[in-house]
Amino acid sequence: MAARIYIAGLDIGTTGVKAMIADADGQVLGIAYREYPCAYPSPGWVEQDVELMWGKICEVCREMLASTGVDPRALQSLGISSQRGTFIPVDKQLKPLMNSIVWADGRADREVRWIEKEIGAENYHRLSGVPISGMWSYPKMKWYIDQRKELFDKTYKILNGQEYFLYRLGAESLSTDPASLTLNGMMDVARLDWGAELCSKIGLPMELLPEVGTPARKVGVVSKRASEQTGLAAGMPIAIGAGDQQCAAIGAGIVREGMAEITIGTAMVMVAHIDSRKADPKRTVLIGGSGIPHKWDMEGLTFTAGAALRWWRDTFGGEEQKAAQSLGLDVYDLITLEASKSPAGSRGLMFYPCFQGQVTPTYHDFARGGSIGLSLIHDRKDVARSVLEGVAFETKMVISAMEQVLGKPFDVLRLSGGGSKSGLWNQIQADIYGRTVERLRVSECTTLGATILGAAGCGVFRSVEEGVSRMVFPLDKIQPDEGRRQLYGEQFELYQQAFLALKDNGVYERIAGFQKKHWG
Repeated sequence: MAARIYIAGLDIGTTGVKAMIADADGQVLGIAYREYPCAYPSPGWVEQDVELMWGKICEVCREMLASTGVDPRALQSLGISSQRGTFIPVDKQLKPLMNSIVWADGRADREVRWIEKEIGAENYHRLSGVPISGMWSYPKMKWYIDQRKELFDKTYKILNGQEYFLYRLGAESLSTDPASLTLNGMMDVARLDWGAELCSKIGLPMELLPEVGTPARKVGVVSKRASEQTGLAAGMPIAIGAGDQQCAAIGAGIVREGMAEITIGTAMVMVAHIDSRKADPKRTVLIGGSGIPHKWDMEGLTFTAGAALRWWRDTFGGEEQKAAQSLGLDVYDLITLEASKSPAGSRGLMFYPCFQGQVTPTYHDFARGGSIGLSLIHDRKDVARSVLEGVAFETKMVISAMEQVLGKPFDVLRLSGGGSKSGLWNQIQADIYGRTVERLRVSECTTLGATILGAAGCGVFRSVEEGVSRMVFPLDKIQPDEGRRQLYGEQFELYQQAFLALKDNGVYERIAGFQKKHWG
């Protein structure tokens, strides 16, 4: 009998880090998690302390090993998934010069206007594969160059999270991959490399950026110092995985055209595999590198998805939090149980989760969240359900935009992330999308994808596709209810009309300006 092969992955996300140990046949032995905070130094700004994050990475690795009982020396690979569009300027000693600027940060509205004027929306999309948005790294890097000159003059490299944490683990060089660069907004999407023309326009020397290689690539082994901090064995092979959502696509088995996965975590991100770059004349979706070397993917996103439910928990869910603590239950199970008592459509209440702007398909940075349709008939259960429905309505906007670019409907839609653990939320999605959705045996697709890519990079699998065939398995299918599908179809039209009315009449800009004037 062949010896069991153990592999591991890390998903270094926005609100926390997950670690996984699995075997090469897709059996997950254990998952550990540590949460860490973001900092909000000014309205719309989002930063993180990477030293604090590294401490949590070390903790989660030790817990993962302790909970599974796997000998660290038996692990044959470690793959990494990390945030995209988050960057860390470091000095020559590779020490951070400031907190990382997180993908959700919205400080660069003036720089966006500069991009619109000096580069132009059509030209920018042609070069980068993404529409203009203040959420990408590109305008925030211009902000850093212009507004933090004293730090920029000391900058040796500008790293994404993956390169920085791989360095802390023991990587032999600083390099990245196309599947980690989509939200940087400064990739030459045709070449799957940094966009030299875009970098030149903001005064960013190319030597400040890490080299671009392929995903699923070994970059070193765990160092002695990292071994002491994490509990991982010194000499354990480590590999670049990909950006978080590209890892999620791999962990969901999205390896051919016509397949797409929807991850509801802090954000909602939908990723579809494409074999070649697609034309997108309306500039509604993102085109970037795939976790499969030398391939592309198509992507759409909503920055506030699970974060909206978390906001509801923290702001209005005190009752559920107390009950969950006393009963030893998950607070989100109690919130969705309450929401299930409200009828489909939340009795006409519509919730907009645009806390950090609206992304796909309008890329409207000034959009703000809110509710429309409130009346005296509504109560807490209606509001809770409307949050779940609002995220699904936003996702349906993404699905519609991506299918227009693909030129046909998706034949497979798979759900992943923390949101896929909710039976109610899964059914709401099937009903709102009006089609069958699939769940997976392992719902933590991002961490699983990092694990697969790490194993492929370190030679456990001959290819990413082989890793997927060995480790990814559908669990079940959820069919839409015809009556609810029709009701939600009618409500979706209202949802879009109300959003566009506020957007097209400049209301969101005026609200954002008012907020900045008095509280910014």
